[in-house]
Amino acid sequence: MKLVVFGSTGMGGSAVVTKALERGHDVTVLARSQAGADKAPQGVRVVRGDALDPAAVERTLDGADAVIQYLGVGGLGDGRPNDLVPDATRVIIEKMRAHGIERLVCASNMGLPGSGALLFRRVLVPLFARRLPPILDAKVAMEARLAASELAWTAVRLPALKAVAGKGTVKVDASGRATGYSITCGDAADFMLDIIEQHQHLRAAVGISN
Repeated sequence: MKLVVFGSTGMGGSAVVTKALERGHDVTVLARSQAGADKAPQGVRVVRGDALDPAAVERTLDGADAVIQYLGVGGLGDGRPNDLVPDATRVIIEKMRAHGIERLVCASNMGLPGSGALLFRRVLVPLFARRLPPILDAKVAMEARLAASELAWTAVRLPALKAVAGKGTVKVDASGRATGYSITCGDAADFMLDIIEQHQHLRAAVGISN
């Protein structure tokens, strides 16, 4: 499979790239900087550019079979509104449509409306993660763009990512509700690749955790 990964330099996106290569897929990534390009493992096709630039996105998508969008602002962000994720998702959807590419998997978040994480949204976020609401707002807008598209999309609602060895098991709620408060990057990556390869959870938000 020819797979494109947006957001490949982050903790979660880099795990997707590693796992995809291990499975024998051809991987293309979009790197905004030379430093990001230099992080790409051997064998990865690197396109330089920005995910908000339609021309760069179009070059990245050339020949792709499926796309994983793992974009974010890094950590908990700065607490300010940021439309990077929904705006980049709009560009990706438009260019996927132009290229006839149907499968899109996007990293979303626990805590969105409908995820059932009331304790997280009403207690933990106000007390300990006050910079997080703009990130959640951006993911709400992203999921709305997915739902309005005709693509075979999946929004994978993730809890806190852990940069440790994968456990090999994932709890899944196909209704998009929270299943726990953390997941390893490797297990999240394996899940995303599994549902692409097995054509699962189409046009749905799904909650996962360890």
